[in-house]
Amino acid sequence: MKTSNLKNHQTILLVSFIFLFVSSIAQDYVCNFNIFGSKMQYKYSDGFTNYDIQVKGKIKVNNDDTGIESISPGGYLKFSKKTFGNKRSITVESNSQGKLNYEYYEGRTKVPYEPEGRKWMADVLLEITRMTGIDAEGRTKRIYSKNGVDGVLEEISAISSNLIMATYFEALLDNFSLSTDEMLAVSSSIAGEISSNAERGRLFRDYSDVFLKNNTTTVGYFNSISRLSSNTERGSILTHISNKIDFNDPQVTEAYFACIDKMSSNTERGRVLRYAERTQDLSMQAYTRLLMSVKKLSSNTEMGSVLRSIKELDLESTKIIEAYFLAINSISSNTESGSVLRYTLQNHAMNNNSWVQFFTVTSRLSSNTEMGSVLSYAIDYMPFDNEEAVDGFFFAASKFSSSTEHARVLRTMISNQAFNKYTAYKLLESARKISSNTEKGSVLVRLCDTEFVKDPEIKKLYMNTAKTLTSDSEYRRVIGKLVE
Repeated sequence: MKTSNLKNHQTILLVSFIFLFVSSIAQDYVCNFNIFGSKMQYKYSDGFTNYDIQVKGKIKVNNDDTGIESISPGGYLKFSKKTFGNKRSITVESNSQGKLNYEYYEGRTKVPYEPEGRKWMADVLLEITRMTGIDAEGRTKRIYSKNGVDGVLEEISAISSNLIMATYFEALLDNFSLSTDEMLAVSSSIAGEISSNAERGRLFRDYSDVFLKNNTTTVGYFNSISRLSSNTERGSILTHISNKIDFNDPQVTEAYFACIDKMSSNTERGRVLRYAERTQDLSMQAYTRLLMSVKKLSSNTEMGSVLRSIKELDLESTKIIEAYFLAINSISSNTESGSVLRYTLQNHAMNNNSWVQFFTVTSRLSSNTEMGSVLSYAIDYMPFDNEEAVDGFFFAASKFSSSTEHARVLRTMISNQAFNKYTAYKLLESARKISSNTEKGSVLVRLCDTEFVKDPEIKKLYMNTAKTLTSDSEYRRVIGKLVE
């Protein structure tokens, strides 16, 4: 787990940065939060009230947030508040021994700190701690010990700065081993209270191992991530996860993929799906759900990319077969569909049902070129002794509108060493549908080079197919080849 608090931010951020907030209550306000090494300056204005706060060193407040308990040697707290033209300020400095010195001003007039300065300190210190994150860790521990996680979350809800809220969440997660219910409350609060996607994303990344404590907190974690409006942050969180997710749990599986599906960016969704397939141990149920997520993508490129990233897939599982080929069928690009279908042949073993589905999807390609490419490729992989697979092949071939592609695929099939009598019979039936005399003749002539034309049944079908030729010259050529 990566831990971080306000001091870490002060060390890392050596340049000034500005947060602009819009009040959720009534009116606009602006605060400038500048951090220079170990020093911090905070300026706030809402049109009626102006705060100027300067902090150096480690500051601890007392148990009721009314006074300063200690400041590290050489440190200080300086703050002023101006309301309707009336300004008051306090400076608390710590010497080299840590002894505190107080100065109180009303306007430009220095006034004894006791009792008015102390009273005003008590009135404004809680507001100042909430603005600046002073003693956030100490206050978190105190509030949790007294009022539990609900007390801390209530305190966080009173803070307006995303950075300071994040500091309190960090203190809570760093210092306490929270129960399942507490973790659910915290993840929901991070998503609901912090308006900055960057801060929410950072917390969800840095504490992912904590939120993945068990399956219940994992579901809550993914549900909370779903509430981020930034696709980049959501994708960054999900691809940061190194823990193994229990994809045997249906609720965990659904929460994870639902989180991905709610992203509006196809690029981020595709990236996360590829990451999950590459890094996680996906169950059959999880693969089915992943394929459903692929089907929901609107980008052909991303759909194809994800499907081609799957290295091992059980295409003997009925559910996976259905989900996989539904996903391919949802691709509207012939090029992407063809690419995925060829990848399938190269990388996944298929059973009877798989082959039937494969050729059914192939038959729906609207490009003769892509369909021809896939079918030609399939010839070297398909089981010729499986009549269902062979029937599926010729069903797809029947959808050709191009005589050239149709004939080319049939000639390729004849040349395969596994070509058999049943395939020859189905091929002749398919050849009858070729409208070009030249192309049909070329298939019949090529078939004559095989031993199967000697079979009476095949020879009879060959003659009947030849009779469908409307060109006398082609008819003589194919009959002449038969009687050679």
